[in-house]
Amino acid sequence: LQTDTDVVVLTTGVLVLITMLPMIPQSGKQYLRDFFVIFGRLSAWCLQNPGHVAEIYLVHLHASVYALFHRLYGMYPCNFVSFLRSHYSMKENLETFEEVVKPMMEHVRIHPELVTGSKDHELDPRR
Repeated sequence: LQTDTDVVVLTTGVLVLITMLPMIPQSGKQYLRDFFVIFGRLSAWCLQNPGHVAEIYLVHLHASVYALFHRLYGMYPCNFVSFLRSHYSMKENLETFEEVVKPMMEHVRIHPELVTGSKDHELDPRR
């Protein structure tokens, strides 16, 4: 998911990741940064279409990236919002934020953990 360019493989891989994350919340936390980077890469991919793939494949990829957004925001809201802030504050990522990520954010409510939790508490095994 970090390097592949085949949109079918990317879409399938994201859907598998979304399915597996709730089953491995503590094991997966060591790869949390990787999951966020994958989200950032595929969000940009949806906008730029570097592989020049057919529109129908991009629609499926976008839907799977949207599902990944919901999964990451639901499970790790503090860490994910921190990543979004740092990643999309860079000038080169601003267009992706405006066109892809911001519309996703407009369809979720504020997560209670953003108010009552912290990045460290979120990764605590007792949670």
